[in-house]
Amino acid sequence: MKISREVKIGFVVILTLAVSVWGFNWLKGHNILSPSKEYYAVYTNVQGLSTSSPVLVNGFQVGSVTNIELMKGHPELVLVTFKITNKGFKFPLDSEAKLASPSLLGGKVIEIVMGDSSNGTNFVYAQPGDTIVTRYELDLQGQVNELVAPLKVKVGSILSAIDSILVPIQTILNDETARKLAEGLGRIPKIIANLERITYKVDTLISSEKNKLSRIFSNVQSITDNLKNNNDKISGILDNVEEITDSLAKSNFKKAIANATDILEKVDNIVTKIDNGEGTLGALINDDKLYLQIDSAARNLNYLVDDIGQNPERYLHFSFIHINRKASRPKENTKGNRRNDKDTIH
Repeated sequence: MKISREVKIGFVVILTLAVSVWGFNWLKGHNILSPSKEYYAVYTNVQGLSTSSPVLVNGFQVGSVTNIELMKGHPELVLVTFKITNKGFKFPLDSEAKLASPSLLGGKVIEIVMGDSSNGTNFVYAQPGDTIVTRYELDLQGQVNELVAPLKVKVGSILSAIDSILVPIQTILNDETARKLAEGLGRIPKIIANLERITYKVDTLISSEKNKLSRIFSNVQSITDNLKNNNDKISGILDNVEEITDSLAKSNFKKAIANATDILEKVDNIVTKIDNGEGTLGALINDDKLYLQIDSAARNLNYLVDDIGQNPERYLHFSFIHINRKASRPKENTKGNRRNDKDTIH
């Protein structure tokens, strides 16, 4: 059977179109001749990701991205469709579709991070059409921004602190302050010269009083040696003092103080009564009349004693003095003496 030329041309055209379609899809990451399983992932930002971007597992490509579009009703989210073209590859349902940057050129890939979900002894695998949990990996720029952001905040706070410090310094360092500061700096050489003179005088004083200082230090050393040598005696003295204080603490001070207080209260009552003129002593101290009576009685008593000493015969009826006088007198004077005796006898 002879095939016509037109049939051959048509077959070549169909084959060419089929190869072109296959090649176009293959370039896009779709292999229409091999079975594939389609999955979905939702991201908020897919910058750098494009259709035909590879889907990797541990760096090995198992599929590719087939479609990127905004979700209907949620324009803030991006729906990414990817296919797994590797026949024997299966992954757990709790795996993650991580959006990563494998190079510094800025391209993005989807990396499947294997999960460990299990149902009894068997893993629960993701089925075609499932939506996979997503996460992001920072690219180089994001990592740099993440590192620089805290530094930026710190630098800003440092600059603010420096500015807050410089503002009052600038306010303080006005023309008048600068002039005074310059004058103060000009006095520094004089101050240094005075310090040099003072240090020279101190050195001279120390040199001249070196012997005295040596004796003082020797005396201090001897005192410390004596204290060290008499440490036992000092300890004994302290022990004795402690015993005395213990004895005093054990003695009944409270009762003694109470007795002294009672005595002082009684003395105070007595003094109060005397001051108020109560009793003989109070009357004597506060009333001049009693004092004058006692003084008059004392003077009268004094006069009486003096008169008894000078004229005892006035107060005594029988006296050895009178008898002696009567015996020694002459008889002719008996009458007169008898009269005198009568006069003296009361």
